[in-house]
Amino acid sequence: METYVRTHLLPYDFSLTAEQEADLFAEVRTILQGATDDELFSVVIRHMMEELVDVKVQPWREENRLKNQLERVKEIRDAAVDYVGTFLGVQASPSTLEQLRQAVGINDPQALEAELRRRVAEWIIGVEDDQLLQYDVFTVKDLVFAQLRSWC
Repeated sequence: METYVRTHLLPYDFSLTAEQEADLFAEVRTILQGATDDELFSVVIRHMMEELVDVKVQPWREENRLKNQLERVKEIRDAAVDYVGTFLGVQASPSTLEQLRQAVGINDPQALEAELRRRVAEWIIGVEDDQLLQYDVFTVKDLVFAQLRSWC
């Protein structure tokens, strides 16, 4: 029955840690030891194992999903700051650059970029995770460009 659990019921969308696997199989053994002969030699034991695995794995699956989501949001936030240089070098028109220089009060191109990077870093931290998850590390540039234009 442990082999059945291992080959048919363990999650495929993420890996269990050694501790989680040990915890799960300890409960499998407990159920097997407490089962009657009638249960052991019927399909009931399979249903019991499926239910046990579902109950045990679901919180771990959710924890894994949240961890992956947080990592993704962090990558998006980190990428957002890097689009300031792209905006200044490629996207912004001369009039937009002048408006940014005046708004920030910095004429030196390198100092302007450094200040805008700092401001974008502060701003992107305040953007809700749910909103950021609509983007990826490439498309977040559109959000950053719109924010930079709004500061003109």
